[in-house]
Amino acid sequence: MFSKYNYFILCPSIKFFIMYKIIDHIINSQFILMKRAVPMRNILLFISLLLLLPTTSFAKVPVVGFVTGVFGMGDLSFNDMTYGGIRKAQQEFGFKLIIVNPSKTGKSTLEDLTALADQSDIIIFLGAQHKQLTRQVAKIYPNKKFISIDVPIDGVPNISSAIFKQYEGSFLAGALAGYMTKTHTVGFIGGANIPTVQQFEQGFADGAKYAEPNTEVLVEYASPAEDFSGFSAPQKGYNLAVKQYNNNADIIFTAAGLTGNGVIEAARHTGNYAIGVDSDQDSFAKGTVLTSMIKRLDTAAYKELEAVMNNHFSPGITYYGLNNGGVSLSKMKYTRAKISDEILKKIDIIKDKIIKDEIPIVTKMQNNYTKNTMPQ
Repeated sequence: MFSKYNYFILCPSIKFFIMYKIIDHIINSQFILMKRAVPMRNILLFISLLLLLPTTSFAKVPVVGFVTGVFGMGDLSFNDMTYGGIRKAQQEFGFKLIIVNPSKTGKSTLEDLTALADQSDIIIFLGAQHKQLTRQVAKIYPNKKFISIDVPIDGVPNISSAIFKQYEGSFLAGALAGYMTKTHTVGFIGGANIPTVQQFEQGFADGAKYAEPNTEVLVEYASPAEDFSGFSAPQKGYNLAVKQYNNNADIIFTAAGLTGNGVIEAARHTGNYAIGVDSDQDSFAKGTVLTSMIKRLDTAAYKELEAVMNNHFSPGITYYGLNNGGVSLSKMKYTRAKISDEILKKIDIIKDKIIKDEIPIVTKMQNNYTKNTMPQ
């Protein structure tokens, strides 16, 4: 549809002027040799004009609309990570970007999103709270392209979905916690109790018990299903974390957006570990964040936009997992010295087994969608 080479197309008057001069020069040369070339000159110039006119339909700079997840920009995690990939694509393809932040509840209205779609050629929705609205708006605008990130939507011809195998990365985080805990108790704090976050919980718990079967896993959610305020409540995250640390947990994995920042702060204050999520949060509290389970939201956003811009849009679901770098643990820059080589080797072995399907994975979000693969 759009290409990074469209800057030339965006200036058809220049293109026409150059071609006009070239053709005029050729025909003038003919005219000198043969006086009867005048009618041919006019015909060729007219044809060249007609050939160039269609390019003006691409003169409009493409517009991308981005509907963020809960809280919006500045969370240093879910939203900011995705925005990084969009900005990379914008720098390459030169599109205009419109950002819409949901209300405090984390949800947007159909009116808000149709207004955005009116102005945009491509619309990106981030987060589970937009699932139904994405379908509705896509149906209203069948000729526009929609990208749903972190929510599986299949069977709609103008929607592509980028889905992460967060269970896999969370399993590794859980295994690391299982090997590192001294109290045999670890904790999980999620944002809202929705299927996507349940994958983090399940992967973490399964990984911890895989490493050490006697590990106890404490679980709390900052808000119930359909209440997305649990992703933007750092004080609540802090309080829930302190509660778990007081109940013998010494490592807590948080998948709660901005709320997770409160969990990390609680870990710092109590002298325990936290595990970050989405982006590399190891530097938030150096030596306190044991690792981060990174979801390459930036890579997914960039890849999906790149496909549309290069006219390779593919509806359906693309999975991003351990096998293609879609999820991973951080490099543990500030805690690696505290982790034995033996444990690190065990984590590498578990990673290989997951990729080779040697560790069975059945998650709460298991589905039968067609599987696409992110380019290696």
